[in-house]
This record gives sequence, structure tokens and C-alpha cells, in this order.
Amino acid sequence: GVTLASIAMVSGIMILELFVAFLQAYIFALLTAVFIGQIQHAH
Repeated sequence: GVTLASIAMVSGIMILELFVAFLQAYIFALLTAVFIGQIQHAH
């Protein structure tokens, strides 16, 4: 059968992947904001 440890491990990996995805989205948004800010600053 499926053990509690394997369920915990799969859940942990899923949470980690979600965290990484959110982190990448945050960094992308941050870099985009900085980039746009620099462009507006140049004009």
C-alpha cells in the first residue's frame, strides 16, 4: 500500500515545485519592473 512517508514526500516535492514556480514568477516580474523603470528613466 501507499505509506505515509511516500505521501509526505510527494506532497513536499509538489509544494517545493509550487514555491519555485512562484519564485520564478516573482523574479521575472521584479526584473521586468526594473527594466521598464530604467527605460522610463532614460527618456
